[in-house]
Amino acid sequence: MKKFGLFLLSMICFATLFAQNEQKHYDIHPKFPHHATAEERQMIPYLSQQAHLRDAQTPTAPVTAVAEFQPMGGVMIAYPLGVPVALVRELSQITQVKILVDDASDSAEAAQYFTTSQVNMTNVQFWLINHDSYWVRDYGPWFIIDGHDSVNVIDFVYNRPQRPNDDISMEYVVDYLGVNRYEMPMVHTGGNYMVDGYGTAASTVLVLQENPYETETSLSNIALNYLGVDNYMFLADPLGEYIAHIDCWGKFLDVDKVLIGQVPQNDPRYANYEAMAQYFAEATTPWGNHYQVYRVYVNPNSNKATPYTNSLILNDHVFVPVTGNSHDNEAIEVYQQAMPGYTIVPIMQSNYTPWLSTDALHCRTHELADLGMLYLKHYPILGLKNLASDLNISVTIKALSGASLITDSLLVYYKINNGEWQHQLLQYTSGNEYQFDFASAGLQSGDSIQYYICAKDASGRCEKHPYIGAADPHVFVMGGVGIDNHEPLNVRIYPNPATDFVLIQGENLADVTVFDMTGRQIDYFTLSGNEVEKISCDKWNNGVYFLQVRDNENRTNIQKVVINR
Repeated sequence: MKKFGLFLLSMICFATLFAQNEQKHYDIHPKFPHHATAEERQMIPYLSQQAHLRDAQTPTAPVTAVAEFQPMGGVMIAYPLGVPVALVRELSQITQVKILVDDASDSAEAAQYFTTSQVNMTNVQFWLINHDSYWVRDYGPWFIIDGHDSVNVIDFVYNRPQRPNDDISMEYVVDYLGVNRYEMPMVHTGGNYMVDGYGTAASTVLVLQENPYETETSLSNIALNYLGVDNYMFLADPLGEYIAHIDCWGKFLDVDKVLIGQVPQNDPRYANYEAMAQYFAEATTPWGNHYQVYRVYVNPNSNKATPYTNSLILNDHVFVPVTGNSHDNEAIEVYQQAMPGYTIVPIMQSNYTPWLSTDALHCRTHELADLGMLYLKHYPILGLKNLASDLNISVTIKALSGASLITDSLLVYYKINNGEWQHQLLQYTSGNEYQFDFASAGLQSGDSIQYYICAKDASGRCEKHPYIGAADPHVFVMGGVGIDNHEPLNVRIYPNPATDFVLIQGENLADVTVFDMTGRQIDYFTLSGNEVEKISCDKWNNGVYFLQVRDNENRTNIQKVVINR
């Protein structure tokens, strides 16, 4: 019995020692809080005034801000860690991981810890950059592609003025990357910025509050000149917490997909969250369609955090913070439905630096753009088209690495209805432009066409549009002849995604025909002509459907609806 007691005591001591040794690798007592201190808030007007007076160089136009879901070459994390080592291990299997360390001693300690934690050290590089905190999202680089087709960095005036190492760190990051840095005259923070790569960006009204010497118009002009953003959304903060960062409740998943948190109905913020979801559902994307709005449960008052919008998209992987909350699996399912073809990786919080509803995985990581990316830009054909429509698609293809394009690998893949995938070469037109005309595909009324674009260059890069390719292609449906000759039919369909029913709002509506992704008709409803009609979708499986709404003048409108239960 005495031997067992000694054994048990030794095991307890070993576990305690192990925990203490592991704990030193985490920033469990940050020098600064995530939120702005009272002193920092008092300094914001001065920062804004200095930014307003700054005469800074702008990047060469045209400028394109790089979205998180575009090609990335790595990820940046600070040490001591604010993320679990399991995340470092997962990231090191698929990309380059750049670790910010203050000195060589930190580098050696981190390397030893990572090695024992089975991190792929061949993909880890330590950057000797002094920093004050692990919130690299907030002070990290915003990537752009400038008019010279070079990837460079936009550095804003960081809204945490008492953290000088964080603020100045971007000067050293660009040195490691070997890119140019442009100082944007705007007080800002990375957690309050999301962009789609097509000129649309969104922030909460915090950016207006922290730039009192600017207006919405002047901030929009700055965003246009430095980021190429011509549609800057200034949004109310439905969360209403101390941080007011957009990544605490929303996220662009693609150019036409957005994830918005959903609080319980008894939460006083419920109406604010629903209004935000409706705002995006009614907004028009750069592709000309409406946003597909996905909802994920969040409850800021839960004992176990629900920080599910605070994820990281890195190429074909999505890393989602989980906490052991009963809604974890539901959140993972929402990502799987919204982003088919992506690998969704749940990351359990660390005991030392747990996830918070207002501070999680996205806040503590920062993607690094692929500096030599194979860049594709395309405005897809979507929705209902008639046989007289222009079905010619164009795509911009640029190898930013300087490598030559592989011309016989510039392809459009498509399939008609339930057919097999087939492909055709894109035809060169001029400059960086290529095209393909679907009129050559022999399409008929009622056909559903799924397609994606694929390109390769001599650097070994291969990119698709949309990014994930065949798993989530662009889709359009062929209607009859001449339906587009009338004035457009205005129809609103909501909620979207839906569960058991949808409401269809419009004037003098006659009927609704429902198609699945293959173009097969799966349902039909005769409408009574009311301004708002309710149709049941409780028998439809989870997935994407097209609702073709027709009015009494034979005008039609087709919209994509997602069923997500």
